[in-house]
Amino acid sequence: MKAYLLTYSPVCPRARVHAVLNTSRAIRNWVSPFPYAAILVSNLTTQELGAMLRNRLDDEVWFMVAQLDSELVDGWLPGDFWEFVNDPAEASLQPLLDRLEAKRRKEGDRRRQLRDHLSKAT
Repeated sequence: MKAYLLTYSPVCPRARVHAVLNTSRAIRNWVSPFPYAAILVSNLTTQELGAMLRNRLDDEVWFMVAQLDSELVDGWLPGDFWEFVNDPAEASLQPLLDRLEAKRRKEGDRRRQLRDHLSKAT
């Protein structure tokens, strides 16, 4: 398994690209930490992945696919995102989804507490 960075033009809706990534058997896993970009995990070569995407996206959609080498990539992302680069065979979305759900619940609890506090104050 190798990790790739896919970037694409805003001409194509994100939902369309995500649908292609979700339905392709060539993509084992993927995550989209930035608009118009995704980190993909696949066994295909860069050229094979590019050809597959060209076949599934409109000719008007500009995109680039680059293999990510953990020794040559740097930046600032949560650790779970780096799993896709450093250990693509083991990369999983579940820890990310669990953390986002916990954050959403915590924010909901804070809003309820604030609402309760404000209703008691009036």
